[in-house]
Amino acid sequence: MLTIKLNRKEYNYLCQASFLGDQCRKLLYSSEQQDDKYALKISEGQADEFRDLCSEQLQIAGFDEKYELTPEGEILECLVDKFFIG
Repeated sequence: MLTIKLNRKEYNYLCQASFLGDQCRKLLYSSEQQDDKYALKISEGQADEFRDLCSEQLQIAGFDEKYELTPEGEILECLVDKFFIG
């Protein structure tokens, strides 16, 4: 079991993300809040799923016409890194 720590901005973004399925949303809601951090306990497979979904959304909405990161893209890029299991 892995523990992924999300800040409030990342957590709120994921809670409102329409690209996440019900299973991912249930996992988010089960996270433990510690000050301004949210500890999400997930398996490697679940981390892969979150990372894949965030990566897809990054390609859709993460860049502007000059291929520079948008504010949403910056959040998504951080999330992709957090959910990467190397």
